[in-house]
Amino acid sequence: MEQHLSGPAHTEPQLSPPPEPVPEGRGQRSKRPTWKILQQAPAAPSPLPIPPPNDNLNDDEETRSNDSDESLPSGIRQVVWKTIRTACNSFGLFREYPSLPSHNPDDTISPQDLSDAPLPLATNDPGLSNTAFRNGPPLAKDPASGKEAPSYLPFKNSTTYGLMDWMWSGSAMKSIGEVTRLVDFLKSDEFNKEDLKGFDLRSETAKYDKFLEGRDASEDGVSPSPRDGWKESDITIEVPDGKPHTANDIPTFTVSGLHHRSFVEVLKSAVADVSARSWHYIPFKSLWSTPTSSDQPPPLPQHVYDEIFSSDAMFEAHRKLQEQSPEPGCTLERVVLSLMFWSDSTHLANFGTMSLWPLYLFFGNQSKWTRGKPRTDSCHHMAYIPKVGHNLQNKSQANNPQQLPDSFHDFYVGLTGDGPSADVLTHCRRALMHAIWHCLLDAEFLHAYEHGIVIMCPDGILRRFYPRIFTYSADYPEK
Repeated sequence: MEQHLSGPAHTEPQLSPPPEPVPEGRGQRSKRPTWKILQQAPAAPSPLPIPPPNDNLNDDEETRSNDSDESLPSGIRQVVWKTIRTACNSFGLFREYPSLPSHNPDDTISPQDLSDAPLPLATNDPGLSNTAFRNGPPLAKDPASGKEAPSYLPFKNSTTYGLMDWMWSGSAMKSIGEVTRLVDFLKSDEFNKEDLKGFDLRSETAKYDKFLEGRDASEDGVSPSPRDGWKESDITIEVPDGKPHTANDIPTFTVSGLHHRSFVEVLKSAVADVSARSWHYIPFKSLWSTPTSSDQPPPLPQHVYDEIFSSDAMFEAHRKLQEQSPEPGCTLERVVLSLMFWSDSTHLANFGTMSLWPLYLFFGNQSKWTRGKPRTDSCHHMAYIPKVGHNLQNKSQANNPQQLPDSFHDFYVGLTGDGPSADVLTHCRRALMHAIWHCLLDAEFLHAYEHGIVIMCPDGILRRFYPRIFTYSADYPEK
């Protein structure tokens, strides 16, 4: 009887796949995107959706007074937001507005407006000038008829005004568009060649300079105050001398030489300028979403922080403003005017201690891409803090531009019999800076802060602007 022994089954060995051929010569490397792909121009924002006819709600339908909700405090309205969302562009960016904006600056901005390259002379935009000639002559009430009529002050007639308008506004290099604008004025009814008898450009320019300085330049003795003229003020601070005083006999010291401009007049001038056509009057949220397939749920969009008018702070300020009760009888659109201040010392010479302390103003309603270009004249000089003297104690602080004048030392010695200590100087410098801002934020600005300013915008629509200070970049002058 045969016996068969069982053992493991014999299997054929599996052969590994042959290796891929390696090309001879230089090794393989991944291809990088070219600069044309990396530096491609950003896509324009998607246009706003067109609301249906029954979606145009008036103010009474959009908001409910606090009579309908007794839980709201007095002076607060309950706002019904109607969120408007645009479509995504090629980069996945879209915007979310609290309501349909009345002005979309992206409709009038071209890539040439955001480009650093100089434009041809024939296409220079005359609307980027920051001069006193804005949207035609201002209206003034005629004392005889009681009706409003164009005021050509400080010039005699419309012909002189038109020539000065063409000369000192628009592009610095007169192009085809500038000449066309001059021809349009010459063909209009406001031009009268008889008015050119005795016309002299130098004398008219000098008259205009005096007008901007606030001096009376008209023959009839009626000259409105300049919109953004400079003026000089004295600043008074209280000086501690270590002695008890009543409220009426506290020692004070006066610092002269504060050159400043009216904040309200500068705001009016900037908002009415044609360059403000690129401003955003209503904030929005800039969002980004990753493109996905249709069978996957869309991810939560991410908030893109790139501008003041798309920030949470601007959105919150807009919400608070709309919840406030409007001015009695006013139905105008209310806009938050974002103010951005900068203040720092500027050294004027490599040899010496000459310096200035300017105060600058930018507007957050304007895009940073436009605001950062010097040729757009977006920086407004608001004040020059008083020129300071050398250090009163030692030369190690001589480069500190926010010192008190040299006469302060003599004043303090006569007051106390001894020179001021370092703590007294720090206190007085801090008090000086606070007093300067108290002068700059005058009653006119505080009234505009609370009640707003009605300004005609470049699109021909009246709006009520409420100034709000968003940023203030400065160092510590008392140090």
